Amino acid sequence: MIAPTADQLSVMLATAWLPFLRIGGAMLTAPLFNAAYVPPRARILLAVFITAVILPMLPPPPVMNLIGYEAIFLAANELLIGICIGFIIQLVFDAIILAGQIIAMGMGLGFAMMVDPQRGAQVPVLSQFLLIFTMLIFVAMNGHIDFLALLARSFEYWPIAGDGVSPDQLSVVWMRGAEIFTGAIRVAIPAVVALLVVQLAVGIVSRAAPTLNLFAVGFPIAMLIGFLVVDRLLPNLLPLLTSTLGDAFIAAELFLGA
Repeated sequence: MIAPTADQLSVMLATAWLPFLRIGGAMLTAPLFNAAYVPPRARILLAVFITAVILPMLPPPPVMNLIGYEAIFLAANELLIGICIGFIIQLVFDAIILAGQIIAMGMGLGFAMMVDPQRGAQVPVLSQFLLIFTMLIFVAMNGHIDFLALLARSFEYWPIAGDGVSPDQLSVVWMRGAEIFTGAIRVAIPAVVALLVVQLAVGIVSRAAPTLNLFAVGFPIAMLIGFLVVDRLLPNLLPLLTSTLGDAFIAAELFLGA
């Protein structure tokens, strides 16, 4: 068996290194793959496996010195592309977390916190419930497979060792940041309106009966109405998540120049 030469090893490593960086960057920020409960080794192995599957379909990149300035720039560019792709999709689930926080504050459950296994930070229990529910919907509708397909198509839209990320393309990511608040309002607006009516009704009652204990009366009513609204909200999460994810995938392809 003939051992490969140093030049051949350099070419093979350069061929797989840049695609691996784009895929690995996407794994750092994409939903489901970036969860804190996913071990880093498993994430790296998954990125290696996806790279090995996609690599035969890619055109060979230009030969370069792996320790030169050009290689460092290309590596940083590929890593940034992957991070931006995953971040655009992750914003959809950040909107769900924000919607849960808005509803929880109106219900009086803002103090009920728990550790989010997705991020490792504390969020309201209601946010965690909505996040788990939407993540299960995401997996059931093969959203993770669609994301991997988007990663594979990204090499067609934006070839390896192509142009650097421009400010116009980064502006697509910045504009998607506004979708956190837009998506959160779309999810939470029924509960916000219902809880606002409850607060107004309790305020009117307090004016009519000043001696009434508002905390003993208003808090259970707000919590009960909040749970009823959340129960009616869950069936509508599927079309809402489908629409929002569709917009996110379109924005990701727009970022890639499709």
